[in-house]
Amino acid sequence: MTADTTPADLKATPRAGSVIGLLAGAHFSHHVLTALIVPLLPFIRNEFGLTYAQAGLVTAAFTITYGVGQLPAGWLADRVGPRYLLLLGITGVAVAGVVVGLSPLFAVLIGGLLIMGIAGGGYHPASSAVIGNLVHPSRTGRAMGVHIIGGSTSFFLAPLMAAGLVTALGWRGTFLTLSAPVAVLGVVLFVLISRRMGAMGLGRLPAASPAGTDEPEATAASGASAGTERPSRSRAAVAHMTFFLILTGIMGAGVGSLIPYLPLYLADVRGVDEAVAAGFLSVIFAAGFFAAPLGGLLSDRLGRVRVLVAAGLLTGPAIVALVFAPFAVPFAAGLLALGVLMFVRMPTSEAHITATVEKRNRGTVLGVYFFSGAEGSAVLTPLLGATIDRWGFSAGITGMGALILLAALLCGGAMFAIRRRV
Repeated sequence: MTADTTPADLKATPRAGSVIGLLAGAHFSHHVLTALIVPLLPFIRNEFGLTYAQAGLVTAAFTITYGVGQLPAGWLADRVGPRYLLLLGITGVAVAGVVVGLSPLFAVLIGGLLIMGIAGGGYHPASSAVIGNLVHPSRTGRAMGVHIIGGSTSFFLAPLMAAGLVTALGWRGTFLTLSAPVAVLGVVLFVLISRRMGAMGLGRLPAASPAGTDEPEATAASGASAGTERPSRSRAAVAHMTFFLILTGIMGAGVGSLIPYLPLYLADVRGVDEAVAAGFLSVIFAAGFFAAPLGGLLSDRLGRVRVLVAAGLLTGPAIVALVFAPFAVPFAAGLLALGVLMFVRMPTSEAHITATVEKRNRGTVLGVYFFSGAEGSAVLTPLLGATIDRWGFSAGITGMGALILLAALLCGGAMFAIRRRV
């Protein structure tokens, strides 16, 4: 792709929509195995006799390396192109899934999850950067929302597949059974995406445009405008983006650290059958089918900062409400509400980054974004488990809701104050 090729030009080509569709399929494949960790956690916990803190370490082992892997992956996506990172993020994860399924010891299980995180870390910065270069900034949110549907489908189906397979095959057999088709699918998607991207000149992400040809700069206030963001290097813009990344990172990490404990909470506190508790997580991820594109559309129309702050202000109370919601229908409604807010945050955040960061740095900043969410979750998950071990589930869940609400108040106030001063 030449330096003077614009997102609007790419949006007009018939192949652009096919690339986004293939990336949605790749997103589904990427998360099929990673989404099994949480619903199968009660069975892993029982086999190895883990405490809540140790159970949190199971998910943290994956998220730690998953987050760390985002940083070099984003940098590489800006410099060598995204295709091989996409392949590693799917087929590499499948190979690690075999290691997890065959692990005879808890230490080997943790090692397999560490490998899975390293392999998986390459996917998101590459795919989101490609989408950011395919569509005009005014429509980035909607495109990100379509892509996220693929991942939400995995997280929706994984608990159901786990509930259906674990009874017959056990948690090990579930990992092994799904690893083979995911590995093959990763190779197939790699070939198809490579052909489409090659035909469009996107085999490698575009380098920085020559002086005077890149998008015009914008003020920090553009982050709150609807679909009109442009790259900016001003101090106010950097501060604005920093608070944005802090808020979306805390929201993603907070919800991400809570989700692994929900099946344990339902089984141990509410007395729900473990297989049913695992399948119940599908309620959260069912929201992705409509909330991700809706959230992207709202962020394009209303402004990405406004939508993110509103989601943060609602996410905290939604988490706390789970403690008081009776099982099953009210609790399911609470999970659905939490899922809606979670999937509104994702396209909003990715669209804001790709629309405001210069082309040459988009992959790198997206890597920081995904890193902060994954690493934050890796840190918070065992801490939340230790809190639950000492003070119980109610204290742990309530505290997490309060943390997200406080972050939304502080970071949201800071971002709007910066906008008023510009």
